[in-house]
Amino acid sequence: MDRHNWKLYKKNNIEQLWKVNNIQWINELFNFKSVKILSKFKFGHIICNKYIESRFLLKHKPILPYFAFFITTKCTLNCKNCNSMMPKYTEKTHSKPIKFEVFKKDLDTLLQAVDYINVFVLVGGEPMLAHDLPQIIKYAISKKQIKHILLATNCTILPSEKLLKAMKNPKFSVQISDYSHVKNIKNDVQVKYDEFKKLLQENGIKFNNYQEKRNANTWFSMPEIYKDRRAPELLTKQFDKCFANYCPTICDGIISQDFITVYIQRNLDSTTELQKELINIRELKSSKELAEEIINFYSKPYSKFCNYCHFENIKYGLPCGEQVE
Repeated sequence: MDRHNWKLYKKNNIEQLWKVNNIQWINELFNFKSVKILSKFKFGHIICNKYIESRFLLKHKPILPYFAFFITTKCTLNCKNCNSMMPKYTEKTHSKPIKFEVFKKDLDTLLQAVDYINVFVLVGGEPMLAHDLPQIIKYAISKKQIKHILLATNCTILPSEKLLKAMKNPKFSVQISDYSHVKNIKNDVQVKYDEFKKLLQENGIKFNNYQEKRNANTWFSMPEIYKDRRAPELLTKQFDKCFANYCPTICDGIISQDFITVYIQRNLDSTTELQKELINIRELKSSKELAEEIINFYSKPYSKFCNYCHFENIKYGLPCGEQVE
């Protein structure tokens, strides 16, 4: 790795650990003891970064500060401004709920190539649609390389006793969203936010209800998606401001930049240039080769997918959870 790429890797990976652990809603969920201690010092973030840098130089394996795993892209709701762009998927491009054995194989492959995963997020669509979710959660919890686990749900499917039992662990938590007010939900789907929340409380399972806690009842629209070419300097500025630079995601064995790039990769014609941005962990390769691919993934000024993403006309103050007619 040359000096330029090393600088990018430090910015996009090493320094992201401190930033992720200080995102308010994440910090509220997990007990980051080292962050709390280091925050008392003026140069606490520098100490943290130097420690992670030394750890990387010793092991030459990347830490994943925040990493999302798509359990499925299918969802029980059809939200117009979904940040995963689910309404734009087709039956052909959707990822079906993952089976445990496939999840286990993918996770084992990934963990052989990384130092550890700081925050591991199980997302959808609606992950509660997966029949094997209790096994998936139990297995992820059993891995020492995974420090914290978060499940995001829309509370339309209540957890079974088996699932609640799997969730009862200090390193596990749930992010719940309240769509009780939403009208025109189809297929007889019902939002069970209060019931879901009560079950979590009764079973001592950690959860975050950011929306309710902060009265966050509005959304913003997703970017327009179409290809163009912009100057590298503009793309770098866009990338640095975007949540995509700390939210790598895996779906059906493919690591990409974030939820939106998953949509582009699965639904639009993928060029050779874009394919080079992706990491297929199901291809035959050594853990050392995969580790190197992930390191290179973090060592770039922006993603080629940024050419498709246009935030210029984003609208704010939109109804939360508004359904596609």
